[in-house]
Amino acid sequence: MNVKERIKQRVNDINDPRLLDELLKAVELEYEIEQIDQLTDIEKNAIDEGISDAELGNLHSNSEARELVKEWLKK
Repeated sequence: MNVKERIKQRVNDINDPRLLDELLKAVELEYEIEQIDQLTDIEKNAIDEGISDAELGNLHSNSEARELVKEWLKK
């Protein structure tokens, strides 16, 4: 039996909803991390610009950000 099959078998035997929730979070996080390398160059550049802005202190509060998003979506 390979590792993936052993994991499936063990998970099928778990009845604790909290443990299952934590396992799901870990698996989803791993999936999200794997998808990061699938970003386009434009998306990667936008992320880099955001990080640079944050490092320079160019930040908005949550309420300011919500208003900016609302305005942007109207365009």
